[in-house]
Amino acid sequence: MLFSVHGSRRRSSATKSLLSTPHSSAPFPSTPERLIQSFRSMSSVNSNKKLNSIADNDDILTEILVRLPLKSILRCKSVSKQWRSLISGAHFCRRIYPDPYLVSGLLLNNIFVDNLEYDFVPLTDKPTSPPFETLTFVNHPSGLEILQSCHGLLFCSSFSNRDFGRDYYIYNPTTEQFRTLPLPPSCQDSTIVRGMTLAYDPHKSPHYKVVCVRKPNSGQDYMGIYSRLKDYLSNYSRYQIEIYSSEMRSWKVSGRSFIAHDDVDFRRGVFWNGAVHWVNFYISHCLYFKVDDEKLRKMPMPATPIPDDWDYGRRLRYFDESREHLHLVEKYVTQNFDIYEMEADYSGWFVKYHVNLNSIKIAFPEMITTLFHRYNIAILAIIREADDGESYMVLQIPGKVIRYNLNDKTFNMINGFSPGTICNCFDAYHYIETVASI
Repeated sequence: MLFSVHGSRRRSSATKSLLSTPHSSAPFPSTPERLIQSFRSMSSVNSNKKLNSIADNDDILTEILVRLPLKSILRCKSVSKQWRSLISGAHFCRRIYPDPYLVSGLLLNNIFVDNLEYDFVPLTDKPTSPPFETLTFVNHPSGLEILQSCHGLLFCSSFSNRDFGRDYYIYNPTTEQFRTLPLPPSCQDSTIVRGMTLAYDPHKSPHYKVVCVRKPNSGQDYMGIYSRLKDYLSNYSRYQIEIYSSEMRSWKVSGRSFIAHDDVDFRRGVFWNGAVHWVNFYISHCLYFKVDDEKLRKMPMPATPIPDDWDYGRRLRYFDESREHLHLVEKYVTQNFDIYEMEADYSGWFVKYHVNLNSIKIAFPEMITTLFHRYNIAILAIIREADDGESYMVLQIPGKVIRYNLNDKTFNMINGFSPGTICNCFDAYHYIETVASI
């Protein structure tokens, strides 16, 4: 690639020195200090004008910085505002990690240990170390847990108990940076919070938002005692949405309060298509909230046949997004099930993949429980790839994790990981590497 520096279409000899290949006699500077020293040393053979023209050229700086180790790149953010802005930009992030949707692994919530730990399931051929086993970026007295993964950022909170309220954090496990999220002024009693969801799309903005669903203040419930009693008897409650903007560093109330069914799960929101989506396990529609225009709408559930003898509501086994696609799975007791995908215009769900577990059952008969002759599995992830022919599903069966190709139906066991208890499908979080600033 050719770059222009004051009209020239060729790099200067000083720039070539900095961009030396591994075969060059001069090693490439591997730390911010050596990099800065290299810039300074050029002043002995170049004028300050040439030196400044190189240091101020984002294209050349990018070519230099992307060759540093990740830790050195992060330290370079402190060199100047220009460098910090360059390194935090979307273009630079794509140079470090060309595929921003690539899921390097899964973080599994191991709830059966005293101090919450996370198992790591690697999903790429590239050796990837677990980013952590426990969340220790803040020494919180009640401990920390992951609530959501969103395009490389983790939305975390402390555990709530009688002595400590719940605190919230945005955490980048790749860079180990975090930011404490202040509670809305109306939610200093965190018990009225019904759910918070991170809304972050680095392709549209470097800033993120957080959508909070809470019980309304008593003064806001303007519908009167009769309305509240009717809502209660009908299994409906009143809620209020507030939105936090990382750009403005403040909260604002969004519209009026609204009524929703008590079985809408506001704790597990999924951000997709510019909206936060919440599922309902018992009735035929979900809710979604468009973050930009702040509109709340209904979203239907797919018309999945429910067995006549099934008495426990809808058996939702998976609900998440991957590579800008929203997926849902309802699975009952059969070895066959469909993976649904939502149309981008919300016109309805369609069957994207059909799954038959018979070949896996033959290879791993331990996945069938002897007590009820049911499938003891969990769907941990549905991963869309750039080439859809390579898209796959991650299944957990007792003692193993299986990678199942959704197109050719082949499967293999993921090595290097031996899980214990079957995880809840909502306790697996995507790990996507990013240098995005928070």
